[in-house]
Amino acid sequence: MRMPQFEFVNVGRPGEEKKQSSKIRRHVMKDIVVAPGLGSGSQAQHEHDPVPSPLGECKLSEIVFPIEMNEERRDLARYLFAEARSSYMPFRFPWLSIGLSDAAAWYITLANAVLLRNMKPNDAKPEFNTDNEAMKWYTLSLQSVSKRLADPEERKEGLIGAITGFICHDTTTGNFTRQEIHLQGLKRLVDDIGGIDEIINPALRFMISWHDLTGASFRNSHPYFGVPKDSWNKSCPYLGDIHSALKGTAAVASYVNQHCQSFKFWTDDMTAARLLAPALHEVLSLEGRALPSSPSDPSYSGTAAREAFRRSSLIFLASLKAKFGATNVELKRHLNDFRQISQIPHVDWALVPELNLWAHTIAALEEESYQRSWHISAIVSLMKSVDLTSSQQALDVVRGIIWVEALFVDKVETLCREIDSLVSSKTINGASETFINP
Repeated sequence: MRMPQFEFVNVGRPGEEKKQSSKIRRHVMKDIVVAPGLGSGSQAQHEHDPVPSPLGECKLSEIVFPIEMNEERRDLARYLFAEARSSYMPFRFPWLSIGLSDAAAWYITLANAVLLRNMKPNDAKPEFNTDNEAMKWYTLSLQSVSKRLADPEERKEGLIGAITGFICHDTTTGNFTRQEIHLQGLKRLVDDIGGIDEIINPALRFMISWHDLTGASFRNSHPYFGVPKDSWNKSCPYLGDIHSALKGTAAVASYVNQHCQSFKFWTDDMTAARLLAPALHEVLSLEGRALPSSPSDPSYSGTAAREAFRRSSLIFLASLKAKFGATNVELKRHLNDFRQISQIPHVDWALVPELNLWAHTIAALEEESYQRSWHISAIVSLMKSVDLTSSQQALDVVRGIIWVEALFVDKVETLCREIDSLVSSKTINGASETFINP
């Protein structure tokens, strides 16, 4: 079965769409069979109304869908929400809310649900045309997108989200030729509204950037979009100066991981000095900043996060010093100070969740068990903010930032057990109930 495509038609000014009407009709009708129940856009919800999370504590019947839902469609929705809760996949959580905001986006979501439901573990994701049911939902999405591309009034966030859904599929199937075509068209739509920073939904901004960068990396080409305005270094200007310290500390970890199996590595004092000195200098040269007196100050949580990173980096480097056999009298002080930082009231640690998860985890690993209950609580809270459900998932994030396995290998198991114990107790107490009720 041939995969139908949609085509981007340039319409410079309102009214010019009439000049392209024959081309539009030919393209839409040659590939699409009109199906009942398809709206031209997202009529169920206003363009900028907030969409409730389908993963919150609510019933399926309480979700407002952008299309009419029969039992077949509800079965797919139940599968989607249950699967999203039970297994992690990048951007699955934010995409569900994006999908619920637009008819075409929801149809492409249903098409993906069919493919995922039929896939076996470790299967490569297939194209929609390999499954008749998936092709049905894909066709409905394609029809909606193709019609709305012709109308300047429809070039809004819902349409942008729907096309992003096509780009997501292209990325996961590895079809980067088609992905680039869709990115080029999406770029024109996004430029029409003033650029990526004019997209209201931050999750959509980051999904576009993520897949754009993935495609650019594959092609070794320039990205189509700039960095979204709420990226880490822009939304947290008070963290901008930690980049050198972060890179320096990460470079130490990388070198250790590559060479620590060498004979007498941990007893080579000159290597230790050459290795640790630049990173320690970068971290210790960071300017001290006072915490604002009011939690409502925009820099309050960012300043706390900056100091948490600084202290946890010093904890990490002091631990490496000890591994090399050097004295690390400073470690105890850094641990005591971090303990106080972690208890600062009203801090939104989820402002930069991955960085804060790293900082609290590094401190917790070096704490005595009886001293780290506050760290465990902060870690579990951060896990919830980024939809992680197990210590293993959290440690995967931490390992991806700065990590030396030889330094923590004997400590990880105990920490993971404590994290999972708290996660389990919160689940039992009703903090996260499974949502699949009809």
